[in-house]
Amino acid sequence: MQHYFIGVKLPSELSQQLVDTRNDWQLENTHKRLSAAEDLHITLVYLGAVESEKLETLMLELDDNESFASMKLTISGVSTFGNPTTPRVIYAAIEEHPKLSELQSTILEKCLDLSLPVDSKKFVPHITLAKKWSGQQEGFSKEMHIATSTFKVNQFSVYSINPGVTPSYQAIHTIYLKD
Repeated sequence: MQHYFIGVKLPSELSQQLVDTRNDWQLENTHKRLSAAEDLHITLVYLGAVESEKLETLMLELDDNESFASMKLTISGVSTFGNPTTPRVIYAAIEEHPKLSELQSTILEKCLDLSLPVDSKKFVPHITLAKKWSGQQEGFSKEMHIATSTFKVNQFSVYSINPGVTPSYQAIHTIYLKD
């Protein structure tokens, strides 16, 4: 069954800057998967496998909300998930923003109302740069820095996940935020 998530795609110029910076860190030596520039995004809600009828209903519910407003987000640095010496994920951190938190929680509520099996972990806005520790090195101690960048978010999308192809994520439905 097809898997999905709801997320915010990054502007292409910013995505390329992040990938260029990440490539300087040579993470291909420590991680199995490096995200392509076209796939960089902020996941709002991971849906996993969803029946097409429920997905259609969710997309209609998302369209029917006038409270979603555009916002400016800021990349504030680099961080990791997992053990710092063998990090599972390396990501660009996003500064907390009340509009982003509100958007995420509204979407999550709509998913729960439809009984979709969503991830219940605390929302940590981030952009995954590398994931899946390869185990090829003893420890991890890279100095990683990303320039602070601000970008405007004026839409989010429902994406289908297509493993094995690049880009791996295809927007199947886009919701525009009001200015």
